[in-house]
Amino acid sequence: MSVLVIGGGPAGAVAAMLLARGGVRTILVEQQRFPRDKVCGECLSATGIGVLDAIGLRQGIESAARPTLLRRTLLHPVDGGSLELSLPRPIWGITRSALDTHLLNAAAGVRVLQPARCEAIRWASTGVVATVRSLWNSAVEQIAVDQVILADGKAALLTPKPVATGDLGVQSHWQRVSGPNDAIELFGVEGHYGGIAPVNEGIWNVSFSVPASIVRRFAGDLDAMFGSFIAQNATLRDRLRPARRSGAWHASPLPRFAVSHHWPAGVIPVGNAAAAVEPIGGEGMGLAMRSAQLAVEAILDAHRSGRHVDTPALRRAYRGLWDARRLACRAIARVLSSPSLSTAAVALADGSPALSRLAIRLIGK
Repeated sequence: MSVLVIGGGPAGAVAAMLLARGGVRTILVEQQRFPRDKVCGECLSATGIGVLDAIGLRQGIESAARPTLLRRTLLHPVDGGSLELSLPRPIWGITRSALDTHLLNAAAGVRVLQPARCEAIRWASTGVVATVRSLWNSAVEQIAVDQVILADGKAALLTPKPVATGDLGVQSHWQRVSGPNDAIELFGVEGHYGGIAPVNEGIWNVSFSVPASIVRRFAGDLDAMFGSFIAQNATLRDRLRPARRSGAWHASPLPRFAVSHHWPAGVIPVGNAAAAVEPIGGEGMGLAMRSAQLAVEAILDAHRSGRHVDTPALRRAYRGLWDARRLACRAIARVLSSPSLSTAAVALADGSPALSRLAIRLIGK
């Protein structure tokens, strides 16, 4: 049994690690050099922490990376009101450069091709053949495997590809933010939203979901664009008054799509290649890692029994992970992005603890 994993982020690294532990010949292709930053809210949900527990990596990553423990969420509409929601289980603030590097380094027994890019996959009578190009020397290798796990974060090799949203994720790291050290804070601005959270090593993650039309309006000047966000939300302005940006701005198309009804033969997507939830819920990395667990369980079960992978059952399990969260997070994002709706919703939720708890449950907390 052999599997090619395309992508070395949380989903790909966990999948490769578990496959190798299960005795499967595993090859992982990752086009970026690690450590590297990536557009992400950098919050690892309780779902993801549970995966780390299950695979025996939580203690090591916690000791080495020292993530920030986040226990609550604060919502700040444009009008200056606020709502505090306690999280049922703590989550981590942790940089992608730290988490991804630790996970990939823990993938013992995996052949890692990095930096390298999978340029194409084709189907043969014996399985799947991938064309992989080294980004060191441009050498091309044809790799034949029984199964491909697609963990590229964008489903680039799936047909049809998910429809683009027209929104961008924009993210950078800051220091000396004047905010609580145990909370994710979400801020509404006109037509969209963003968040701030402390992560490891005294760094704060600042990330926003931004329509591409707004980026174009500022001709790509992300500092000027972010200055306009600060001007719109007084609490955001207070948080960042003493702060300074300590990292580059990063921008990437923001995916948002449901689990597909069809996957190509021999290909199983995981993480954001399988489905993408609105980032307001802070569940992206956790769901990615859990989907990798589910995919590997399905592959190993099929291998032991001599059958094909039960992809309909796996898709049903994926829908259990993503569907309710996707709809709930999208609805909350729309509310926070509307000044009038967010003001009314915060006032309503502030007077109804039961409603607040329901919202937290719906997004998977």
